[in-house]
Amino acid sequence: MSEAAAQPAVRLTAVEKRFGDLVAVHPLDLEIPAGGFFSIIGPSGCGKTTTLRMVAGLERPDAGTIEVGGRDVTRLAAHRRPVNTVFQSYALFPHLDVQANIAFGLVEERRPRAEIATRVGEMIDLVHLEGRERSRPRQLSGGQQQRVALARALVKHPQVLLLDEPLGALDFKLRKELQVQLKEVQRRVGITFVYVTHDQEEAFAMSDTVAVMNEGVLEQVGAPEDVYRRPRTPFVATFVGQTNQFDATVTGRDGEGRYRVALAAGVEVAAGGPDGLETGAAVQVILRPEELSLDAAGAHAATVTDVSYVGPVRQVTVDAEALGPLLLTLPGPTPVEPGGRVSVSWPESAAWLVPAGER
Repeated sequence: MSEAAAQPAVRLTAVEKRFGDLVAVHPLDLEIPAGGFFSIIGPSGCGKTTTLRMVAGLERPDAGTIEVGGRDVTRLAAHRRPVNTVFQSYALFPHLDVQANIAFGLVEERRPRAEIATRVGEMIDLVHLEGRERSRPRQLSGGQQQRVALARALVKHPQVLLLDEPLGALDFKLRKELQVQLKEVQRRVGITFVYVTHDQEEAFAMSDTVAVMNEGVLEQVGAPEDVYRRPRTPFVATFVGQTNQFDATVTGRDGEGRYRVALAAGVEVAAGGPDGLETGAAVQVILRPEELSLDAAGAHAATVTDVSYVGPVRQVTVDAEALGPLLLTLPGPTPVEPGGRVSVSWPESAAWLVPAGER
């Protein structure tokens, strides 16, 4: 791979941001690959939007450097950076129609009329707004307005498109539809998308890479499946999806390379985990609800305490005698009722360890 091809779209090096005594972003090192869909997720106040605003030039870091396409833009004004931003609020001009809203930035740059017409036409086709070229914002649905805002940002051909919870104001069905459309648009234009959201399901559905932040600290970066199935910290394990967690102690390794860990009441199980965990280390065992099953010959006796209908699946809560409460996600109809006696099991490959006491 050439050096140019390997160049990240965005590189943050030791970037830090404070608001008075509050550290919004602790020294942060992050590389965002070029040409992909990259999402930053985390709870409210974790620093994800502040990070995005620093890349956009809307906030200036107190320390560190920001590069876009290999160019240091740390002190560059927002309008001079090769990025554009789409916000949750559409911020369309109400007196302009769809074409004029999309063309606004190109008109301000005094581009030739023929070029403007061509590029605006390409954007209207890209976001599927054919036939609405002369509509004013008040004549459009929320989803259509958001697509106009997306086209207006893309028409200037930025190196990086920043999206700050752009679907947050839309209803559930429309959010799902636009998730598919956003992913399609990103693949077609090939521009790096950096997407900020607190909605992990939304991020996982669209992204090639996900970064998880908590209290201004970057907890983990990786492919969505890797972040979900192999969390590095207790926070990531609990923030991303639902989970069952148990305190445990590493007792050794087995012949398959898995760790052996001791849980409460003398229960010992096998689990995967990061390299370097030593015998005697305090850990947490992570088990995702969908990995557990009810089995007449299961290893852990339990009593059903609740059964909830959640669309195509049932969520079953049980009280396992040796382990305590467990949550299971089971497909289709579930032939159990509260008070019923069951046995719970899981494949050894399902359990994963994270070091206890770490972020």
